[in-house]
Amino acid sequence: MLGIALEGGGAKGAFHMGALQACVETGNIPAAIAGTSIGAMNAAMFAQGDFEKAMELWQRVSGSDVFTPDDEKLIYADLQKLDLKGFVSILEAVRQVFSEGGIDNTNMKKIIDDYIDPQKLMASPMDFGIVTFALPELKPVEIFKKDMGLENIKTYILASAAFPGFQRVSLGGSHFVDGGVYDNCPVNMLLERGCRKVIAVRTNAVGITRYDESDPRVITVVPSEDLGSLMRFSPEVSKRNIKMGYFDAMRALRGLWGTKYYILTPPQNPKALLMMEREFILKAAESFKIKIKGDVQRVLFEKLLPKAASRLNLDEKASYGDIITALSEKRASAMGLDRFAFYRFPELVEKVRDFAPRKPDGCDILFDGYVKAAFPK
Repeated sequence: MLGIALEGGGAKGAFHMGALQACVETGNIPAAIAGTSIGAMNAAMFAQGDFEKAMELWQRVSGSDVFTPDDEKLIYADLQKLDLKGFVSILEAVRQVFSEGGIDNTNMKKIIDDYIDPQKLMASPMDFGIVTFALPELKPVEIFKKDMGLENIKTYILASAAFPGFQRVSLGGSHFVDGGVYDNCPVNMLLERGCRKVIAVRTNAVGITRYDESDPRVITVVPSEDLGSLMRFSPEVSKRNIKMGYFDAMRALRGLWGTKYYILTPPQNPKALLMMEREFILKAAESFKIKIKGDVQRVLFEKLLPKAASRLNLDEKASYGDIITALSEKRASAMGLDRFAFYRFPELVEKVRDFAPRKPDGCDILFDGYVKAAFPK
């Protein structure tokens, strides 16, 4: 039984859409899906069978769709650029917002009303759960759809997304705030529900996470770049984050090579390092300020490649294949090669081999030496 957990993150939630698309394409259809905050809303739309509708929403949603004009002005204010009059205006807006119980959630209620269909959600064979936090009990609420009740599903979704500073949501005599204060990525509630594998889709947003990332039952999908501001809803940013979610999920689900690019096949012929010409080793050593003593091949494997791995932010367990991959990614990035695409390793090398960095360092020299040995023209 597969579960998918969607981490909260406001505007970062567009990342979920791309990751869910990758799950569908790879046949990872969950029996249960759970989310916190914006993850709860995205999970609900997916569970009720409205993924395409949710994708369309994310591709067009902007701040004016989520916030009132006054609240949008407050949230997006750049205090460092305000003059005295503007700063006084913002302070007055803050006073007004909190005198009314927090940032208005009317627009969010409307989005939930327009996009969440409780009857479809209840009828779906896919289970659905959310996390929220009850006040004054100071008690987490992890609840699945059966226990929410048809009439309360929308309220529970809104309760999960009641970010601190927004108006609190009331239900059954309790007030609720964003579930991220307890568990922003509800992997554990899915494991406890009986899921034998869980795909955790992270946004790296502020909040508490409780699951063990080393748990072999969990596959974690993490953003390869920062997703942007929590509150800045923008179609342009959302489209970028949807694409990133798709490719980063494909990396995790299909075991692709690379950390920045998406490489379908392992590095070709790592043993070609043994055939690297002496001149490349000497130039790399000079760049790294490493003195050659004794056999140059030993220097390559014992000093130069570990130095390159450190420069490339690889850990001590990195294989030669990992190092070669990172060297190729460094060259591709310097060239400005589109990273949101799938590449076979020989194809990637062919695209970047003739690009000459303006200031080549030891890593660039090692890459050129490997390419000449492994892919002779």
